[in-house]
Amino acid sequence: MTYRETYEIWKNALKDTEYASDLDRIADDEDLLQDSFYKEMEFGTAGMRGIIGMGTNRMNVFTVKRATQALANNILAHGDPVAGVAVAYDTRKNSDLFARETAGVLCANGINVFMYDTPHSVPQLSFTILELKTTSGVVITASHNPPEYNGYKVYGKDGGQCPVADSDRITEYISQIDDMFHIESMPLDEAERNGLLTYIGHELDEIYFSKVEALCIHPEIMKQQADKLNIVYTPLHGTGNVPVRRVLKDLGIRRLHVVPEQEHPDPAFPTVKAPNPEERQSFDLAVELANRENANLILATDPDSDRLGVAVRNPAHEFVILTGNQIGCLLMDYVLSQKQSTFVGDEFVVKSIVTSDMVDVIAGHYGVELRSVFTGFKFIAEQIKLSEQTGKGKFIFGFEESYGYLQGAFVRDKDAVQAAMMIAEAACWYHSMGRTLYDVLVGLYEKYGWFEDLVLSKTLYGKEGIEKIQNAVRTLRESYPGHIGAFKVLAVRDYLKQERLDMLTGKTEPIDMERSNVLYFELEGGRFIIRPSGTEPKLKSYLSASAAEKTEADSKLAQLKTAASALIDQLTK
Repeated sequence: MTYRETYEIWKNALKDTEYASDLDRIADDEDLLQDSFYKEMEFGTAGMRGIIGMGTNRMNVFTVKRATQALANNILAHGDPVAGVAVAYDTRKNSDLFARETAGVLCANGINVFMYDTPHSVPQLSFTILELKTTSGVVITASHNPPEYNGYKVYGKDGGQCPVADSDRITEYISQIDDMFHIESMPLDEAERNGLLTYIGHELDEIYFSKVEALCIHPEIMKQQADKLNIVYTPLHGTGNVPVRRVLKDLGIRRLHVVPEQEHPDPAFPTVKAPNPEERQSFDLAVELANRENANLILATDPDSDRLGVAVRNPAHEFVILTGNQIGCLLMDYVLSQKQSTFVGDEFVVKSIVTSDMVDVIAGHYGVELRSVFTGFKFIAEQIKLSEQTGKGKFIFGFEESYGYLQGAFVRDKDAVQAAMMIAEAACWYHSMGRTLYDVLVGLYEKYGWFEDLVLSKTLYGKEGIEKIQNAVRTLRESYPGHIGAFKVLAVRDYLKQERLDMLTGKTEPIDMERSNVLYFELEGGRFIIRPSGTEPKLKSYLSASAAEKTEADSKLAQLKTAASALIDQLTK
């Protein structure tokens, strides 16, 4: 069926509804029409994410209700409808609407729903699943994407993102739903009367706050240094505003200035291009406020408050925006250094394969096991679950270079509230010894070596863009290059083939990990990793160079960036 034929089906089905005018508006825009209807919105282990609008490849009430009916079918066949589903949503456009539609469909299937009636963060949803022992969870969010996006994330009963087996079954159930326009939904007032819908009260928030605060290693130091730590915080119009401020206040932080233009929820995110703490422009207003208030630390969380961005002052009193790798290494070194006296030998930390190799050196220094997993915090959560099931290993810390961190296992996704508390505590601890976070970061480099990392993202929109992304990785896989620029390729880890090829000897060895469309090139003096994004139309590359001195590491990274950029342009032209 062509995209135009699919459009006509939608137009006829919705001709007498409030959605008819939305469909009429895109009728003459052929490119938009094609992108809206040329395929079904994909459901993966991260759920669905896409542009809000009418169409099979868009986030709307019909694609949400169909996904929810598929989730319900999976729960009725393989889960526990009585244990039910926890539902939360962020501050984006239509997030509350999609959450209500989700609840209505689940309740119509006789599945209990426990829903927040105000915006809540992703980590709070993960915590809620574990605390209430629900069989699943759904959060409506598109994380740090631009305002035209929204998403539908499904979680398993372990509080982690949807397991592969469940996502595969849900995808199959979606394909079996022929009529997405007449999916049964129960009015929420009726569901509440029938005992199927329960709104979650503030009591659960209080438990979450207390658990986050209990992670603080030196609460007495935080209280002593509270007046000396001057923080500016921006929630970027999202869900972090309440939990981050509450936790920091409870731990004694009094000098906390919130960026007023970004304090309150606004689905348009008018002050930024995208509400992403990875991007420098997200810090512009915070830096202005920090300079006015003479603050020494800036914290930023994305709309669903799972990612944390940080800026610190350097010796010239200028703000330096830290990378995700730098934040993660600071936090990990702090936590390990403060807890090492209690270690018994079974402790472990987790990172993704694209995260800085500096983590390997830090873990080795403290004698803790390092577990490397694929990109996606669900894989870090799986390691926590595995240690609980086997009784082997104690989780200490996990992070990804994409600004996601976790210390407390009562959450099974990245948690910016925990991370904000940890950064504030570390700043207080080091300040008590006359050091800034910038001083400490430089000290880590001098101690462990200079690891310079860079992420390149190439966005290619539409059907043609997706095909170019897939073809780029396929072409590279079919013929491994011997060099990337001046960098000799020593070995290639092909995670789709589950093997590592030594380019010098020609020998291969198996990789004991699940299949994933990732190519990892081990280089002389660095590395180059390439993969298609699982949530966005992007081709992502991760570059890394290391050396004993900063100037040498910087020079290597600059050369690698030039070579990698040229290769990516060639692969996607």
